[in-house]
Amino acid sequence: MSEYYYGIDVGGTTVKIGLFSDGKIIDHWQVPTDTTQKGKNILPDIVRSLPEPAAGAGLAVPGAALADGTVNRCINLGWDACRPGDEFESLSGIPCRVLNDANAAALAEQRVGAARGYQDVLYVSLGTGVGAGLILDGRLRPGAFGSAGELGHFCLDPNGPLCSCGNRGCLETYGSATGVCRLGGEAGLPGLSSQELFELAKAGDERAASAVDKAGDALGRGIAAACALIDPQAVVIGGGMSQAGQFLLDKVSAAFQHYAFHACRNVRFFLASLGQDAGITGAALYALEN
Repeated sequence: MSEYYYGIDVGGTTVKIGLFSDGKIIDHWQVPTDTTQKGKNILPDIVRSLPEPAAGAGLAVPGAALADGTVNRCINLGWDACRPGDEFESLSGIPCRVLNDANAAALAEQRVGAARGYQDVLYVSLGTGVGAGLILDGRLRPGAFGSAGELGHFCLDPNGPLCSCGNRGCLETYGSATGVCRLGGEAGLPGLSSQELFELAKAGDERAASAVDKAGDALGRGIAAACALIDPQAVVIGGGMSQAGQFLLDKVSAAFQHYAFHACRNVRFFLASLGQDAGITGAALYALEN
């Protein structure tokens, strides 16, 4: 049997694909994500791009994934409740396991990335939204309904801004890249990206600093609440907004120390180390562990 495994990370714009052997990436590429016709072409497009058979594949998707492979909707792909692993296997003949994309990144960072050597890890992904993945006792914990780690939907203010989930005042409305942009607009800097706001804040702009400080405070508060519940050894900050680097990490960890229960203040904070390869690496590792 082939010793190769595929790690596949399905995003709303592109699908990242990696070919792995012995847990190491040996090739990677991308295909566009065709979200027309309710995303029915996404899996066939992926399969057509695969150069050779493999022993297995891991499919990371932007939605809640149950242990049996059922996905409870992926809104930005156009998928309703479905079983994409079954379809992938039917099209390719390759056994496939399905997991949430933040969970895939969490698994990768805990196994071979920034939190290697730690058994209890909270991975927080900061992008358009705020996602998270949990590794407890060295095992990925997706939860009973696939939604463990939905840190972005902790309610910080029931009268706060409307969140994409339909509730108000979720952490995501403050601590995501979208939330930072909203806070920047409120501070008098509308139309700027989160990256631009962080750069201005680093340069000493008071309005940008106000927006970034509020985002860091919200993230520290949300992570403190999560740590009081799960008591991890390490927190890893990843996603696109983590490119703000130590500047962001310092703000989040300082706020965490302010809000955290005293017994869990010794948690270690790390920046994610695997970058764009985290999702495909975690997906391949998940397939390997089958």
